[in-house]
Amino acid sequence: MKKYLIYGLLISGIIGSCKKEEHVNPYDLIDNTQPDSTATVLLDPTSLEGLHQQIFARTCANSGCHDGTFEPDFRTIESTYNTLVNHPVIKNDPQGSFTYRVVPGDVSSSQIIARLTYDIDGNSGVMPLALEPDSDWPEMKETYIDHVKTWIMAGALNASDN
Repeated sequence: MKKYLIYGLLISGIIGSCKKEEHVNPYDLIDNTQPDSTATVLLDPTSLEGLHQQIFARTCANSGCHDGTFEPDFRTIESTYNTLVNHPVIKNDPQGSFTYRVVPGDVSSSQIIARLTYDIDGNSGVMPLALEPDSDWPEMKETYIDHVKTWIMAGALNASDN
């Protein structure tokens, strides 16, 4: 009988000491809330990133315009830089005044400023040719052109400041 009592105590001790382990799901700790898509981080308007955010992506990379269909390609910051800076012009004025779309440090030799301010050959029009309905280009045109000029004068740096 003593033997059964010892076995009984041993079994009850084993059963009594068993506890259900609490498992923590590490994925429950992840914040799955979506960022506010209406929030806009304003970048330096005279940097390539700022110009792309405020002008090139919103005003120029429209469907049928500079959306990769033809150059310059304003879809990304990288394609903007690579198809503007020290990139040969396709259309020129009758005097052949321009060699490159953007010449770092030289606004007057940069064709982009001419394209934004006058019709270089009397046939191409002043850029942008078409605007989205919510575009602020008409109100901000002079400011935006000044930002492009400032970027050019500062050396037309890429996104890595090179």
